[in-house]
Amino acid sequence: MNKKQVLLPTIDYQLGKQVTDRIREVLDIKSVRALAENAEVSYSTITTWHQRNSCPFDLAIRSHLHKGVSLKWLLLGEGTPYPNAATHAYQGDNDEVKKLIDIDLFWLKNGKLAQDGSITLEQFLLDELSITNVIAIREEDHIYIVDQEAQQAVSGSYLIDFDGLYSVNDIQRLPEKQLAIDFKGSPLVVAEHTLKISGRVVLRMSRG
Repeated sequence: MNKKQVLLPTIDYQLGKQVTDRIREVLDIKSVRALAENAEVSYSTITTWHQRNSCPFDLAIRSHLHKGVSLKWLLLGEGTPYPNAATHAYQGDNDEVKKLIDIDLFWLKNGKLAQDGSITLEQFLLDELSITNVIAIREEDHIYIVDQEAQQAVSGSYLIDFDGLYSVNDIQRLPEKQLAIDFKGSPLVVAEHTLKISGRVVLRMSRG
């Protein structure tokens, strides 16, 4: 006997300007014309979306893949831009209420990332660093807090994807789109396009 097929529910997407306003917010873009240039979409196309109340699905998906922002928030206006970070409050002995945030924790071993629960930090640490979309990486005796919005290396420590394997390395940008990468004391110069920057390390904590 066949089970009754469950139909997909219809969804009331928000339209036009509501969605592009959220996209501009997460991309930190001030004007519609600047959004058109950034997304390589004609200005008239975006204004047509607004006039016809059309939902820019492609632009929303591209923003989601690039920034990790929630599609539910972009398209429906529900939840938060980055729901992987849950917040809650804690009242200390001196009655001071502190805002805490739970961040997804991943274990980095042999070039692979595996979900490893979460860690809790005080919200003010992220506020001081002006970051919102973060994950934590555990490798040996260190935990790295990684800003996923930083996807272009300049100078510092980064989480990189090199030939499908992840690692945390110091990187210095060089002329002509070259990157100098430190692999445990052994420098390597590569073309920027040969690897993917998955985030910048903004905080490193030692365990024990």
